[in-house]
Amino acid sequence: MSNRAPRRHGSLWEDVRGRGATFSPEEQVRPAAFLRAGRGDAATLLVLRAVRRAVWPIITVGAAVAVLNGEFTAEAISRITNPGQFFAVILSPLVILAAGWALRIVVNLAGLLLAAPLAQAAWVKGTEATSRGRRLIDLAYLSAGYRSVRWSYAVQREAVRRCGMLGRQLAWVETLGRIALPVAIAVFVWAVWYQLPTGTSAG
Repeated sequence: MSNRAPRRHGSLWEDVRGRGATFSPEEQVRPAAFLRAGRGDAATLLVLRAVRRAVWPIITVGAAVAVLNGEFTAEAISRITNPGQFFAVILSPLVILAAGWALRIVVNLAGLLLAAPLAQAAWVKGTEATSRGRRLIDLAYLSAGYRSVRWSYAVQREAVRRCGMLGRQLAWVETLGRIALPVAIAVFVWAVWYQLPTGTSAG
């Protein structure tokens, strides 16, 4: 007779859902808990989402422009030997690419700062770290987590609901950014293909 434990037929996802069912209402994720009261924070989040969605199309188009202008060749890169030449390159046709990366950094920092008040209020009094430095580190970690949840579509839907017509318009702008990305990728692929040598001349 086998001593093997009976095989469980439930999936890992079902196990996770089963454990989640034991959460109290206070422990479950509610999209409204990741937005501050009123319309201001919701509208700001939707603006950030729209800008965030535009970042990758801008970066991709910037890369395509740089390819077409020969900025990614080994010869062009070898000319960068000091900070002055580096900044000259940034202000060359690479300016679109640089602007895209700068915008990405700004959006991520803004998202973190806007999530910080929510994260700070989330700690149960008496459970925080003992030193001020460690509390700041913990706040940064928790703010990053709140920022990630605020990027979710569930929180976006709640923000749109709060903002009404303005929210729907901002959501549409974000959708345009999603549509622009495959178009920008196609432009980049065309730029790379256009720069490929078409053949070698006969000697």
